[in-house]
Amino acid sequence: MKTYRKGYVAENQLVHMLYERGWAVMRAPRSGKISIPSPDIVAIKSGRVLIIEVKSRVAGFQIRKEQMNELAEYIERSGGEGYIALKLPYKGWKFIRFEDVLANGGNVGKKFLDEKSLDLEEVVSN
Repeated sequence: MKTYRKGYVAENQLVHMLYERGWAVMRAPRSGKISIPSPDIVAIKSGRVLIIEVKSRVAGFQIRKEQMNELAEYIERSGGEGYIALKLPYKGWKFIRFEDVLANGGNVGKKFLDEKSLDLEEVVSN
């Protein structure tokens, strides 16, 4: 599956998972098409705002500094909680708090993921 399609499918799946749990959800497809910072998904429920960047790949990658800065700006402007959501092949979803990824220099390795990840229910029930 092509990278863009794989990302779209993952984002769409997460949008539906959040919606089914009672969140108002918006997917903001961008892929370089807009010039202002925006995350992949914004979810709102009872005044709580989740700002989510979705990745669909195996652990062991670096999030670009520019993308981290854009997410930080969006989180600050919205007052929301930031997460990197990772769709792992054959393993499901893992979530890492944005501030943890930022403190780790944007690196998301297997050990880091094992130590810091949350599942969807932990994210939506916090």
